[in-house]
Amino acid sequence: MNSVQYFSAIKLGYIYKRMLKPVLFKFDPEFVHDRFTNVGVILGSNPITRGITSFYLKYSNKILEQEVLGIQFKNPVGLSAGFDKNAQLLKIIPSVGFGHMEVGSVTAESYEGNEKPRLKRLPKSKALVVYYGLKNIGVDKIIERLQKIRHNDFKYSVSIAKTNCLKTALEDAGIEDYAISLEKLSKANLGDFYTINISCPNTFGGEPFTTPKLLNKLLVRLDRVKHHKPVFIKMPINLEWKDFNDLLVVASKHNVQGVIIGNLTKARDPKLILDKLPEDQKGGISGLPTQKLCNDLIKKTYANYKDRFIIVGVGGIFSAEDAYEKIKLGASLLQ
Repeated sequence: MNSVQYFSAIKLGYIYKRMLKPVLFKFDPEFVHDRFTNVGVILGSNPITRGITSFYLKYSNKILEQEVLGIQFKNPVGLSAGFDKNAQLLKIIPSVGFGHMEVGSVTAESYEGNEKPRLKRLPKSKALVVYYGLKNIGVDKIIERLQKIRHNDFKYSVSIAKTNCLKTALEDAGIEDYAISLEKLSKANLGDFYTINISCPNTFGGEPFTTPKLLNKLLVRLDRVKHHKPVFIKMPINLEWKDFNDLLVVASKHNVQGVIIGNLTKARDPKLILDKLPEDQKGGISGLPTQKLCNDLIKKTYANYKDRFIIVGVGGIFSAEDAYEKIKLGASLLQ
């Protein structure tokens, strides 16, 4: 980062905190997210706007580059699934400075999302309540969109979940829903790796595949899908270590190369949730309240499994120090 970029970054940060943020926080968070997604699509549509964005925001340093599972990453920090549900931002995200990103989660059929409101800010807690329920346009349209994009050397994964509907609450239908998406994506040869999201807390039937028996049944089916991409599992974080480890034992016996630790928390710890939150508020919580939960699980997973699983550390990253803490605990990549 040269001096011009450094001072520009400071200036942009000041403008956001002092001018933009107070205005944006007066609007519904989903409305703001959708508007800025549209801005990102526009910025990504033109090489000039991509170049200008890169000048102000992109940072590269050889020391941050690494190869993981045969994939070359410019830096370890990626954008987590849930932000770009429908693969609209792949053209601009590299210019913002991320080293990789995860699209989705995508499902075999489209889903309009749970009832609104689906996002709630918790500013004192540095968190969001998320209740989208796997809103996405479906795997077929996602594939069409991805096939039109030149990705160059920017790496991305696709997060796969089961369609949020009553039908897939039945275990066999849910398993087949996962398999359909994985088969279609692998046939189209899209994505640098795949994530199997078993831990979304906002869906019909809950999280059935966070039990060892059903996770094994799911992975037996997915093992039969022919592809040559690494597979990660997006892990739940509201489990005791014994129960979490039981899932890792199952995963270690299948075609699974990594784990993403982790997903939203369902816990409403008053020591962490400092904002007033109605008792009937639905959704999982992201941000700072997930930080310690994720870090503890990252540490124990690495201590027990070493190089058997590549760990992607997620949850409560607000600074370089937060990011480095997860790396010291055993994460190879971050989101």
